[in-house]
Amino acid sequence: MPVKGKDISSLAGEELLKAMDEWAERREELAEDRTKLAQFRTKLAEERTALAKKRTELAETRTKLAEGRTELANKRTSLAEGRTNLAGKRTSLAEGRTKLAEGRTELANKRTALAEGRTNFAEKRTELANRRTELAQGRTELANNRTELARNRTAFAEGRTNLAEKRTSLAEGRTGLSNKRTELAEGRTKLAEGRTELANKRTALAEGRTDLSRKRTELADKRTALAESRTSLAHNRTDWAEMRNKLAEIRTRMSGGRTGLAQSRTNLSQYRTILAKQRTELSYLRTGATLIALGTFFTRYFGFGYWTIIDGLILVTGVVSIVMAVKLFRKSFFIERKLLIRLEEELASEAVEKRMENAIQAHRFGAF
Repeated sequence: MPVKGKDISSLAGEELLKAMDEWAERREELAEDRTKLAQFRTKLAEERTALAKKRTELAETRTKLAEGRTELANKRTSLAEGRTNLAGKRTSLAEGRTKLAEGRTELANKRTALAEGRTNFAEKRTELANRRTELAQGRTELANNRTELARNRTAFAEGRTNLAEKRTSLAEGRTGLSNKRTELAEGRTKLAEGRTELANKRTALAEGRTDLSRKRTELADKRTALAESRTSLAHNRTDWAEMRNKLAEIRTRMSGGRTGLAQSRTNLSQYRTILAKQRTELSYLRTGATLIALGTFFTRYFGFGYWTIIDGLILVTGVVSIVMAVKLFRKSFFIERKLLIRLEEELASEAVEKRMENAIQAHRFGAF
């Protein structure tokens, strides 16, 4: 006997096996009494009906889980599309950065050319300053020669003063003039020396400018090299962004394939639910037939009496069960045929091959 207070539908494992063994042993005893055997079969049919209901509930829960998986696949598809859009935006930003880097490279090249022009101009200024310095030195030598000549004239004038007193006034006048000329020559000499010092300072400043222009040229070369490296890095980022776009497209298409598989799984679970429902309806039919047989047996065996009302109720219950089973089975039969036609169309070899060809054509791996 099974455990008291428990149905066969609640048993599992060893308890179910023990209950089946006990029922097999009792079957011989129950075979002697047909009434008990019919009751036992009715109970078994009810328990089978309960099992069929549980299977139907499990199929419905599986259907709900499949629908939830389908919704998750759709959400993943939308997320993959959002990632694809973000990757496109990143690609556009990387292209803009590449253009900016190229513009900076052009500006650096222009600055380098300007620095070289400034360097050449500074070298020309240095050459002009050197020439001016040489001219100032020549002027200084000429002034020194004039000073020596003036001194010689002064000595000759003094000798003439001793020889001729009459010419003294003239010689003194000439001496004063020669002194003035000497003073002017000395002033010119000082001016020439000042010009020489200014020319030297200008030369030193020109050399400093030349060094600065060389340093600027070196910095411009370094900036050009950095701009080229940035350009190469931007190209690499663009390539990676394109790779990410292709991967996102592949993920989107794979998620679409998963969505189709989930839909097929949902249809299969619905078909399984319909089959479980038909099993339940067939169990109702068997139960009705059993009740009709049992009521007919009681009526024939005991005859008409007070218990005939109970026999009639059993017969009516069996007839109602059979009618309801036939009505429900007819409705589920048409639904089953529609689902079966849909599944045959989806799972046909031609449809599967067509989906595979579309997937292969959609995945353009050659774009990498």
